[in-house]
Amino acid sequence: MKLIPVMLLLLVCSDCFLTEDTKDPDLVCPSKAIGAVKSEDVLLPCHLEPPMDASAETVKWKHGNHVVHHHHGGKHDSSKQWEHFRGRTSLSSEGLTEGNLSLTLSSVDLLDEGRYKCSVHTESMNKMCYIKLNVEPNVVCPSEHIEVTAGDDVILPCRLETPADASGKTLQWRQGNNIVYENEKHDTAKEKERNTERLSLFPEELAAGNLSLKISAVRLEDNGKYQCSLISQLVEQKELLYCSIFVTVVSAGDREVVGPDEPVTVEVGQVAVLPCHLEPPSSLSDLTLEWTVNNSKVHIHRSHKDNPSMQDERFRNRTSLFNSELDRGNISLMLKNVTTEDAGNYSCFVPKLDGKVRRVNVTLNVVKTDQCTCPVPPHKKHNNDEESSSCNIWLQCVDLCFDLLVLCITVYGFMKYIRHGQRAEPEGENQNNLRAMPHDDQGGE
Repeated sequence: MKLIPVMLLLLVCSDCFLTEDTKDPDLVCPSKAIGAVKSEDVLLPCHLEPPMDASAETVKWKHGNHVVHHHHGGKHDSSKQWEHFRGRTSLSSEGLTEGNLSLTLSSVDLLDEGRYKCSVHTESMNKMCYIKLNVEPNVVCPSEHIEVTAGDDVILPCRLETPADASGKTLQWRQGNNIVYENEKHDTAKEKERNTERLSLFPEELAAGNLSLKISAVRLEDNGKYQCSLISQLVEQKELLYCSIFVTVVSAGDREVVGPDEPVTVEVGQVAVLPCHLEPPSSLSDLTLEWTVNNSKVHIHRSHKDNPSMQDERFRNRTSLFNSELDRGNISLMLKNVTTEDAGNYSCFVPKLDGKVRRVNVTLNVVKTDQCTCPVPPHKKHNNDEESSSCNIWLQCVDLCFDLLVLCITVYGFMKYIRHGQRAEPEGENQNNLRAMPHDDQGGE
């Protein structure tokens, strides 16, 4: 009799154990929204707890009424997938065996934002959970480099790639590693200490996604790399939400690069000197000097010496500066063994010159030895258009051919006139002879 209660207890406990073992797992999604950056990939987490092999089950992801991903019979069924998500979704095969139903969504678009439903269906259960996706637009800077003169105002352009309201977001501008402006942490005292009261946004345009920064009365210390950042509480990869602009500040000094007023003309095989100098004269020995033509590097002088490794191959061993005159501001270039391919507009550039004009263009004309040089009319000497100062030999050939053509026409006309006169003379003689001959009827009389 004592065994009966024990057996009953064992039966009840066994029912408990069976109920515990056969309990359906829960489907879990994060309660916090997931953030993504436009054009990047994002993972939407979803898993069974406790883990269960779901590789052979029906797993479905939906966005509103649209099917995002449909896994059935151990494989992905794209026939039921909405076209907008076609080719951009995937589940992990290994993850499914462990109850991981997370969805990878690639090349995220702003249209992907919203509420997603993750669900799993078996013969014995139907589980679902929901997750929200927020998509942040990219931050873009239309200009990568801006040059400004000290004392002027400048706008560093920055905007959201897709127009969106940024008025409620945290916007940050950095110069190097230093935060120079942050709209959510507006500290007037610190701004005055850093002298950043000269910096301002365009508050009325933030709603349209304009994040541009205005710097008033630019100073030399404003020179450097700037970073425009949008701080998102949802996106963990914050480095994706920024763009950079490099600002070069030049002083309003008197020094400037000066070139010739007229093109330089040389014959093939000769030496060309392309004039370029600083005005007023001053030392250039510590500065980088660059000569280029059509994006090709002709001559580079850096760190007190020429740098042939950066030079275009066709100018190797043919160029030189007047190094002894660099201290007096002479940047002129000597080009040896000139060819017709060397003709063009050359740029004389001093990148780090603290002056308003750091670059000038010098035009090189190359003529062959069988060409003649023609004077340029005075009213055309100062035109912006490139007036050629040489006349090619083919022009002379055209003149000669024209003269020969006129001569041929004249000879042809004269010969035709002579032939016409010769034909007219016999006809006159025949008529005279007919008049002199007696008529037959007269002779009969």
